[in-house]
Amino acid sequence: MRLVPIDALKSGEILASSITNANNQILMKEGATLTPKMINRIRVYGIHSIYIQDPEMNQFLKGDVKTNIRPFTRNNSVKKVKTSFEKFEYQLERQKKNLRYGDSGCELLQNVKVISNDLIDEILESSNTEISMIDIKSINDYQYSHSVSVSVLSLIIGTELGLSIKELEDLAYGALLIDIGCKWIDPDLLSSDGKISNQEMENIRDHVNVGYEYITNNTSFNAHVKSIIMHHHERIDGSGYPKGLKGDEIHPLAKIVMIADVYDALTSDRPYRKAYNQHEAIEYILAHASSKFDFEIAQIFARKVIPFPVGTYVLLTNNQKGVVTENNLNHPLRPNLRVFGKSKYTNENSVQINLLNNNNVTIAKIIHSLT
Repeated sequence: MRLVPIDALKSGEILASSITNANNQILMKEGATLTPKMINRIRVYGIHSIYIQDPEMNQFLKGDVKTNIRPFTRNNSVKKVKTSFEKFEYQLERQKKNLRYGDSGCELLQNVKVISNDLIDEILESSNTEISMIDIKSINDYQYSHSVSVSVLSLIIGTELGLSIKELEDLAYGALLIDIGCKWIDPDLLSSDGKISNQEMENIRDHVNVGYEYITNNTSFNAHVKSIIMHHHERIDGSGYPKGLKGDEIHPLAKIVMIADVYDALTSDRPYRKAYNQHEAIEYILAHASSKFDFEIAQIFARKVIPFPVGTYVLLTNNQKGVVTENNLNHPLRPNLRVFGKSKYTNENSVQINLLNNNNVTIAKIIHSLT
């Protein structure tokens, strides 16, 4: 199967993976033959990409789309994050109104622990050492799905770094909570698809301080978790915010989360831009390793996140088109391919190549048709 953006879908194509909402309710079932009306319904759901079947290519594929987290666990986590955040906001507003204060974050703390433990358990039990984060996302629940994705990506990196269970827990807690301050930012500002003023940008950036203050004043999360919330928009060279911290001034767990945060944000559709392709986001992170991002963490991230899942159509730098048939361990940017069409490197119309052993050609971009 392969992921196809909504604008590239064609009537008659077959859905390869069921589309579900945050409540794990099936909106459209696997195996459904798409019609123009169904494609429009998918668009209304706020989903911009779906998986379709590709039977003609199955003979060449040696794997499938990898995932360390089951769709049920992911959707359930998104649902719980959304419910927990909204309840926490409601409890705080109620306390202010009644002038009666207490540990309103006790329930939030327990919920975040449960969500994090579920994610940690699945990642540690998974046989996959690499992960594809090309998910079917709805723009309507971006804040919550983003939190879960950042947590998963951070945990993949943290596991590879050999962090202890306690460190992984703090990492997951902080990653889930990085954008909780957005609950107190004007939603119209967060969903704006136009140019915003400098003052509006400052208001958006203030979600870091707001989130840190609410978590500090209303919960018993430890200093590591609070530092992740406060530092995840800092950058190694001091160009980040809110304090312009540099290098070792930034909490080590926040250095992991900042990369996961940037990657998922870049590869998600936003009101003001379309999502980056996965390899473009990885290249951005690698290009800024040692300047904006920690070099070692960026290198580990690039080895573990798969930008071209099996079944992806690609255009090569020699203008041949092909399909990814298998990924090479620790070299996700250079997979095995079945390429079609003659080039200056071959006279064959169809040939299997391993980009790991072929320095003359690289993947130029992802495409959605071989014709």
